Amino acid sequence: MLLAINIQNSTITLGCFDEAAKLHAVAHIATESRHTADQYACQIESVLRLRGFVPAEMHGAVLCSVVPMLSAVIQEAVEMLCCCEVVNVSSGVKTGLSIQTDNPRALGSDLVCVAVEAAALGRLPALVVDMNTATTFTALNARGVLAGSIIAPGIQIGLDALHEKAAQLPSISLNRKTVRLLGKNTVDAMASGVLHGAASMVDGMIAKCRQQLGDNLTVYLTGTEAPMAAAYMQEKVQRMDDMVLYGLYRIWTKNRK
Repeated sequence: MLLAINIQNSTITLGCFDEAAKLHAVAHIATESRHTADQYACQIESVLRLRGFVPAEMHGAVLCSVVPMLSAVIQEAVEMLCCCEVVNVSSGVKTGLSIQTDNPRALGSDLVCVAVEAAALGRLPALVVDMNTATTFTALNARGVLAGSIIAPGIQIGLDALHEKAAQLPSISLNRKTVRLLGKNTVDAMASGVLHGAASMVDGMIAKCRQQLGDNLTVYLTGTEAPMAAAYMQEKVQRMDDMVLYGLYRIWTKNRK
């Protein structure tokens, strides 16, 4: 089995792949910048065993991170648990991807992973919308070249900002089945503004990217916050959960020894 790890600002996602590239389990742990490698090793072992996997049976591991200070910590934790090679998606790792940005080395490794997966799926041009702490848009042109990206605040960031910066707005939860557009109270109005607002922003960005990349644009929607916005979007998208993990698997196959 291969252990794939996506380190985000709020959540660390783990997935286990077999040799046929089938994803068997997905688990999430909270991102804690002050945790040590020993603490993360304990957490990773616990969630893997909870899902029926033995860390020592992992024959490889691959990770990407948008939290640089945790990359080495998580890598050390995995090496302790699995006693295997760990591929860290960073400069120098083979991806097979052509990147046309000002500084390709500075591109987020999560964006690289979703771009690798989108390019491999072959439906180009493509746009990957990844909704996490930040909402990112990664664009591939008709030749499969990563042409650029967009970074916007995520849903939870917007909600937190309302509560922290506006004195009369409370802290609320978005765990609800539906949110009507016109709220009848402050809580409902906030939920509408955050969820319908995020969905409308994504719809608008997709429309603008289609103008630049072509009418045959394929749009993939992924990320931990994607389910909250998907129901309120009007653009046609393909939901693909854990797209970063699938991209990590492809990158690992290109770099395995």
